[in-house]
Parts: sequence; structure tokens; C-alpha cells
Amino acid sequence: MQKLLEEDRYWVRRRLPNSLWKAMLEFKSKVFVAGGFIRACIAREEVNDIDLFAPSKELAGEASRWIVSRGTGLSLVETDNAFTILGLSLPVQFIHRWTFKTAEEAIASFDFTIARAAMWVGTEKDKQNHAIIETVCDDRFYSDLAAKRLVYCSPARIEELGGSMLRVQKFYQRGYRIPLDSLAAVIARIASGVDEDRIEASLRELPGRTREQQVARVLEGLLREVDPAIDIEAFAEKISLRSPK
Repeated sequence: MQKLLEEDRYWVRRRLPNSLWKAMLEFKSKVFVAGGFIRACIAREEVNDIDLFAPSKELAGEASRWIVSRGTGLSLVETDNAFTILGLSLPVQFIHRWTFKTAEEAIASFDFTIARAAMWVGTEKDKQNHAIIETVCDDRFYSDLAAKRLVYCSPARIEELGGSMLRVQKFYQRGYRIPLDSLAAVIARIASGVDEDRIEASLRELPGRTREQQVARVLEGLLREVDPAIDIEAFAEKISLRSPK
């Protein structure tokens, strides 16, 4: 692991909503921003949201409510995955589905090297009595980001089996490419969820399909479990498989 470059650390800090920065100052090393927001800032890509992590669900909820109570027009929505703050310049999510004691532990759970970066406020201060911004990133973070290369890390955390596959699709639309060994590992992750019980269930539900069509339907189901609202046009080539002739 290494640290973000000073100029990148400064740029990420500038892009944070002020109320979120104040919360990071309040909770210091207990709350950290990680993942896509940092990548998008450094790569000068469009930022869609901000994900933060904490050591426990209770602390994530406390930090979320702290921000909402000190803002105007803010609201808090809780889902199975996160506390989401609405009303800021960007949606902010305090993830509680997965909790981590440290930022290093959090980014080690991410699937691609280009997402493995985190930033938080340390407990120490500099000579001017300013809070010290701490960062960490994967050793390959900068080289893979510069090359727009998706290197899969086969994280040990329990996640939706199709999650990384859908992120490959998303990154391809942004000009990223994935090496064959990483693509094979992503396929292996989702294929691990294709067991005989699911195939047999598919056969009973829609008989008359080939085994390949049955496997395809199970895989599509795994992908939809990740994002039920996924754009159906992205799977238009499979329409012919929905009703066996």
C-alpha cells in the first residue's frame, strides 16, 4: 500500500461537500471516504456519489444523523446497504452492509485496483494546528488508473456474485479495458453461483431449453439480483431466450 499524491489529496478534499468534510473532522479516523469518488476525482471523471465507511453500523448511523442535523433541507434514507443523505451536492452513502476497522481493511475488500483508495482525517495535527489528511491506495492504483486498466483482486468479502461483472460493463462504457486473466476471474466469481439446483429449477420453470440457455438464465438472474432496475437494453440479445419456441 502507498499514499495518494499530495496534489490528488488536495483535489479530492476540494471536491468534498463542506458538511461532509466537517463530519470527517468530527469523527476523524473513525469515518473514511473510499472507492469510486476518489477514483473519479483523480481521473477527472463525472462523480455520481460518495461512499463512506465506518467501523460499525451504529457509528455510520451516528455520523449520518450528525450531518443531517446540521444542514438545511437534508434527509436521511436507510436501506439494507447504507444510510443515504439526500440534499447535498451529491448523494452521500454511509455504507453499513460492510463495516471495517481501518481504511486499509476496507480497500482490501474492493474488487478492482482502480477503486482501492481511501482518505480520512487523522488524529494528529500539523505545526499550524491543522488536521492532517491521511490517505492510502493500492500499489497499482496509479498505474492501472492511468492505463484505464481493470485489474480484478478477487476480494474475500461476501458480495453479490454478479456485482463485479456489472462494474466491468460500466467501466467499459467509460473506456476502461480488462486483461484476460482478470476477466476470467470475474467470470469465475459469478459462475460459482451457477449450481445444479438453480439450473434444475430453471428447467422446471421453463422446460425445453438447452443447458446453455438454462445457465444463461441463471446468470442473468444473478446479475439482476445486484441491480433489479438494470437497463434491459443491455441484455437485449437475450430476449430470444425468454420464451422457448
